[in-house]
Amino acid sequence: MSLNDQIREYLLKNPHLMRSKYADTAKKFGTNYEQIRTVARRLRERNPDVEPKEKEVLNFQETKNTAVVTAENCTRVKSLEDLLAACEVDLDMWEVDKYDIGTYEVTGFDNDRKPITITMFRTKAFLKRIKPELNLNKIKQELIEDLRNLSPVVSKIKRQRPDDRKDLHLLEISAFDLHLGKIGIKEDKYSLDIAQERLLSAIDHLLYRAQGYYIDKILFIVGHDLLNSDKDWPVPSTTRGTPQFNSDYHIDMYRAARKLMIKAIDILSEVADVHVMVIPGNHDRESVMHLGDTLELYYGNNENVKVDNNDCLMKALPYGNNLIISDHGDGPKTNDLPGIISQRFKNLWSDVDYVEVHRGHYHTNKATKLQAIEELNGITVRNLSSMSATDYWHDSKGFIGNIKKAQAFIYSRQNGLQGILNYNVFINKRLKQ
Repeated sequence: MSLNDQIREYLLKNPHLMRSKYADTAKKFGTNYEQIRTVARRLRERNPDVEPKEKEVLNFQETKNTAVVTAENCTRVKSLEDLLAACEVDLDMWEVDKYDIGTYEVTGFDNDRKPITITMFRTKAFLKRIKPELNLNKIKQELIEDLRNLSPVVSKIKRQRPDDRKDLHLLEISAFDLHLGKIGIKEDKYSLDIAQERLLSAIDHLLYRAQGYYIDKILFIVGHDLLNSDKDWPVPSTTRGTPQFNSDYHIDMYRAARKLMIKAIDILSEVADVHVMVIPGNHDRESVMHLGDTLELYYGNNENVKVDNNDCLMKALPYGNNLIISDHGDGPKTNDLPGIISQRFKNLWSDVDYVEVHRGHYHTNKATKLQAIEELNGITVRNLSSMSATDYWHDSKGFIGNIKKAQAFIYSRQNGLQGILNYNVFINKRLKQ
């Protein structure tokens, strides 16, 4: 068999090579381009049944985060949409970064063996992997539900009920702006140990002072700048990035806060059921939110403790004829509170006669009486004190002299606020001497 016959037989078996790939075919048979083209042309003339079409080539090449899809020698793939469909690209996994569509012409024959020009398409697209959207809140809730099963199981404590002549009371323990990790000035020493001792001493003192009332519920507010900072890197700083002088690393501050809050809540739950209200401050917003998640998990199976850890920075607790509201105090102005509360807690506000808002942030004690609507009872807004030390910044600005204290508020279910108890840090220090 001559070389031409071999080439002719090969082309008959591979008709898509009759109008292209002449150089490859020539290399296969050890001849030149012109010989292959001549044999192919004569073959097309002598064999009208041969359909010399280019062979369609589809290709999908994938790496870890990118992919390339191509379609060559095509008449049916004319657009990006055609390309993606032909290559079966999963558009839930991939998105198009860029693409290119090119055309070229070849000669063919119609059904009457008349030569025609055919437009061929060469389409190429570069893809990148779609990063799955992380619904962090959903993930958090799913994690909480999974881990709640691991929390300690504590049954409901059977508590002695008073006779009908005794009123029930809510005891609120307010120890705002503890600033764990703060460095005090030389005259006002402060450390993690001192801060923890002050809080536990305050709780012990206030519980003792409240024994004259029948307490059926305790409100304990966690947060309000419980930690002095929110991060260590690049420097110790608040949530917004204001630098702070700290005595300890942030992780040690957080762990101390977690242990302290659990210990405090456990002590309070021995007296009455505890409602924990999580209020992040401006120093520790993210850390306290994480701490709230931890407490929600830890007490998930404790029937004596409820943790209010929703995303709202202003929270409310109705108790009988009272509504106690708390936010840190660095947000809405005092005069704007009636309008905000009337909308955010409209259903709760309309059912009570006594509304109080307790705020921190300013480390000072004052109460303001607001009259929102003349026909309605007013709102009492209290800026509560702090037991934390005076640091260098406050000292340099002259913000000194405030009495360092924690407070307790006693509310009758029917008759509103009945008493305010104080734990004054320095007074009690002098009594011990």
